[in-house]
Amino acid sequence: MKLLKVNVEEVAMIMDNQDRFEHQYYLDTETGETIAIPDELMRAVEEGESYKGLPEWEMELLSQAKAIHEASPRYQEIPVRFSSEGYNLMVEFVEGLTDSRVQRELHSALDGKGAFRRFKDVLRNYPEVEKEWFKFKAERNKEKVREWLESIGIELRE
Repeated sequence: MKLLKVNVEEVAMIMDNQDRFEHQYYLDTETGETIAIPDELMRAVEEGESYKGLPEWEMELLSQAKAIHEASPRYQEIPVRFSSEGYNLMVEFVEGLTDSRVQRELHSALDGKGAFRRFKDVLRNYPEVEKEWFKFKAERNKEKVREWLESIGIELRE
């Protein structure tokens, strides 16, 4: 296993972001940095289009985009965590609560469409529970990132 320093919070945020805003996200397995490659740049590389007219900041990403297109093992695409995983995380948190009143309210918030918003709204009424949620979520996110890194042969260096 390769030991690498990675910004866990940043990778977790990218994993949670299901709307990738016309970008593809990668981890540079040599530096531990995350890289956002615009879809239009990847299309230009894949289709062999001219790079003239690309903004300077995209030109700076060109060598990385080419390496990614050529399937360089240096760059690993950061996977998306599906909303069902986020939902299951909320359920796990609620089931572990000891305050039955808060637990009932949060269970109710998780029922049906709009559960994520209602869950956050209920948490705002209980600042201490909200802090617990953020801590719980951060710990689980770190575990998820660690699992993914291990699956690609990387051990997280703290």
